[in-house]
Amino acid sequence: MKVKPGDKVTFLNEEGGGVITEVLNERYAIVENEDGFDEKYLISELVLAGNAKSYKLDGIEHVLSVQEKIQSEGKMKIHEDFDRKSRSLVSYVQDEVEIDLHIEELIDSHRGMSNGEILSVQMANFKRELNVAIQRKAKKMIVIHGVGEGTLKSEIHRELYEHYPNMEYHDANYRKYGYGATEIILH
Repeated sequence: MKVKPGDKVTFLNEEGGGVITEVLNERYAIVENEDGFDEKYLISELVLAGNAKSYKLDGIEHVLSVQEKIQSEGKMKIHEDFDRKSRSLVSYVQDEVEIDLHIEELIDSHRGMSNGEILSVQMANFKRELNVAIQRKAKKMIVIHGVGEGTLKSEIHRELYEHYPNMEYHDANYRKYGYGATEIILH
C-alpha cells in the first residue's frame, strides 16, 4: 500500500487512528494518533481511512443542506416564540388590556432563579405594561397573577396603593379568572 504524509489511517490491530506525518521507508511510517502522539507503525498494519467525499458526509451539498435545515428551524422557533409571547402577554381588546404575569409566559426559562428574582421580573413587566396601557388610554386592565401564595398579588396591590392612589382595583371576574386576577380601572 502506498501512503503519504497527510493520509488519514486507522490501525489494523488496535482501535483508533491518526494522520501520517512522515514516511520513514517502505515498511514504516510515523503516525500522529488521536491523542496527539507520534508513533512508529508498520505500514502493513495501517488501513487508509476513506476520505470524506467517498462518504458524502462533508461534501458541500450535505453541509449546505444541514445548515439550511438548522437555520430554518431556528427561524421557525423564533417566530413561534414571538407569536406565543405576543398572544399571551398582552391583548388589547376595545380599551381593555390583559396581561399574564405567569413567569413561564414572560421568559423562556426561570431555572436557577430565586423567588425574589422571579418576582422582580414579574413586577417589572407589570409596571411596564401598566404604563403602556395608561399611555394608550385604555379603560381597564386585567392582570393575571395566579393564586399561588399571593405574593405577586400583594406586590401588585401595594404598587397600585403607593404609586397610583386614585386607581380603583378589585378581583377580576371570578367565573373567568377565579381568584387569580386583578382588574384595574384606568380612568
